[in-house]
Amino acid sequence: MSINFRITDITCEACVKLSKVALEGLPGVTKATINSEGLATVESDRELDWAEITSALAEVDKKASLI
Repeated sequence: MSINFRITDITCEACVKLSKVALEGLPGVTKATINSEGLATVESDRELDWAEITSALAEVDKKASLI
């Protein structure tokens, strides 16, 4: 399963790294990619709930929106 979204407040490479670590910490996530503009893709071996993604990002003070 793959889901694409935008992290709305990416301002630097540290933001990208923190967000990537938070997303890859979710159960089942096999890969998270985020570019410098905040476009993100998460690949998982199970279905992810949108609330799981937003909650993980909220823990690192980030917000996301579906694209």
